Amino acid sequence: MNGHEMTLVRDSLNGKWLLDRNRGNPSVLGFLETMGVSPLAIEANEKGDADHDTIHDITLTQTNYTIKKLSRVNDMILDVTLGDEQVKPLLPGDRIKRTLATSEHLGHVLIVSSMPTMNGVARVTDEKHLLQETAMDGTPRSIYVQKLTIVNESTLTSNVTTRYFLPFEGEAAPTALTAGGNKKRERYYDKAQGKP
Repeated sequence: MNGHEMTLVRDSLNGKWLLDRNRGNPSVLGFLETMGVSPLAIEANEKGDADHDTIHDITLTQTNYTIKKLSRVNDMILDVTLGDEQVKPLLPGDRIKRTLATSEHLGHVLIVSSMPTMNGVARVTDEKHLLQETAMDGTPRSIYVQKLTIVNESTLTSNVTTRYFLPFEGEAAPTALTAGGNKKRERYYDKAQGKP
């Protein structure tokens, strides 16, 4: 990995994680279809995800959860206080996204969201678990399993996507220019956190 020594065993979800494209359901196609995203946007997302790595950079404490989701198509930051519902207006209009994160321990987090979609409202449950396993070569390693469940309350459709992430050290490739709005949000977030 670019000369970086890889720490394969972790005792928490903290750190960077790389999506394992060879295991589970690495594609979020079903999730996006259930949300009512346009076929053209889904195609762009699928192409971007196929060509570039998806990395989650997680910071989990007893009181806070922050995740930076880094991909070619979309960079996103979620920063919440555990146990406190976050209510966030979405543009355009007066749409509201509600998010509540809880954690049983530093190897687990559960995020429950309610958000407007292209055709109504969706309930999303995103559960992350740290697991220890033995790799094919006999080496112990940590993975984290993400179970992403969406229920579209308007269409009564649902989808469950299970994705696996491996420990990662290094930098993510830059996002596409189409994710520029997200890059502006990231710079704003970093500035608010006192980062250069």
